[in-house]
Amino acid sequence: MAIYLFAISIVFTMFVARRKKIRVLSPYGIFIVFQVLYNLMPWVVASSGVTSTLLSLLSETRFIDIQLVLSAIANMCFGLVYLFFYRPVPFSEPPRTISPNARKNYLLCAFPLFLVLCLLCHQYGWHQLTHAGIETGEAIESLGGMFTVTAYFKFFFVSVYLYYLYRFGLDKGAWILLSEHVLVLIIDGARATFVPVFLVTLFILIDKISNPRKLKAIYILALGGFLLSMLTRALVFENSSLLQGVVVPVTVEGTMGDYSSLQSIQGMEQLPNPHYTLGANYLLDPIFWLVPRAIGREGLLFFDRWTAGLAPILSDRFAPMGGFYYVSEAVAAFSYVGPPIVTLLFAFSLIWVDQHKNMYRILYFAWMPTIGLMFVKVPFANGFKLFLVQFLGMCLLKAMGRYKIVLPRKPMTSIASPRREVLP
Repeated sequence: MAIYLFAISIVFTMFVARRKKIRVLSPYGIFIVFQVLYNLMPWVVASSGVTSTLLSLLSETRFIDIQLVLSAIANMCFGLVYLFFYRPVPFSEPPRTISPNARKNYLLCAFPLFLVLCLLCHQYGWHQLTHAGIETGEAIESLGGMFTVTAYFKFFFVSVYLYYLYRFGLDKGAWILLSEHVLVLIIDGARATFVPVFLVTLFILIDKISNPRKLKAIYILALGGFLLSMLTRALVFENSSLLQGVVVPVTVEGTMGDYSSLQSIQGMEQLPNPHYTLGANYLLDPIFWLVPRAIGREGLLFFDRWTAGLAPILSDRFAPMGGFYYVSEAVAAFSYVGPPIVTLLFAFSLIWVDQHKNMYRILYFAWMPTIGLMFVKVPFANGFKLFLVQFLGMCLLKAMGRYKIVLPRKPMTSIASPRREVLP
């Protein structure tokens, strides 16, 4: 019964997408894809009769059915918000009054950063970090400060690309910078920074296209980008085939990422007095997440208190294989009504940011690749931290341009000759 209710909710979201002319390559479509992935994979595993001593909840059909029902209600809420409040707002082009040398100078300044990042990722990238964690069994945080430096340098280089989109738009220079991010992806092996900015690029590109043939080309480009991001994992793990490199990440993401929500549902069902966060994990945890781990961040986070309270009933540690699904945090906040409430707020925020993307462009480019697209699969506090890093990075670049460190402050019209202005 639960799977049929979930299927009906997906059909409803598809109806809304058709009614409001929302494409698959959109924040709306990405959310629905994640919803299908994180709910369908556990149901398939449970229905197949496969059992696991490590992941015992994947055979607990009762908890899986509860999640299906909660996600179905969340889907209905998400679709209803878009049905009544969404209206398409196309991207506006940035001002064309910037000196042509500014684009060239910006790309030249970004290239040394790209080279440094390649060296860092080769020595301290995701593939090195993962192999170190597998071989030594140590926590990622204990592997050395250079891994953290590399991660933040990678975030800043994402800001470099996003600021280019903000200032110059999607032109040849933007594709050059995105190509550099592709090379970083291949060297580093992590998808978490590349896929969101790749999707935002496609959002901008698809907004300019009306020819159906060109739309098909964009979807083929999107498929190619996703396959590339998958194949980088196969290159990192040398003992896996290319087919495994594509299929395994999807199945693992759908089952391991979802597992944390099943554990929160188990706690909601079996704990005698669950200590719900009542929304503090969304309001206060983003602030506490900025506190360095070395000085006791875990003791401040409300969601960590919730996961610690689950210990007496869990047969294994919380999220034993990593991964995350937002239903886990929503349940921790407001019990059964958590997923509908949180999804409603998320849908309204998606619409507001999308409809004001031309008014608050830096906000959009910082918010969409982080909270906007990663909300479903990362804890909210972590997503907010990523948003803040991207936002501050772009603000720094804007300040550098204002003081003529990277970009000239005066527009092209102030330096171009009248004869050149009238030429086609």
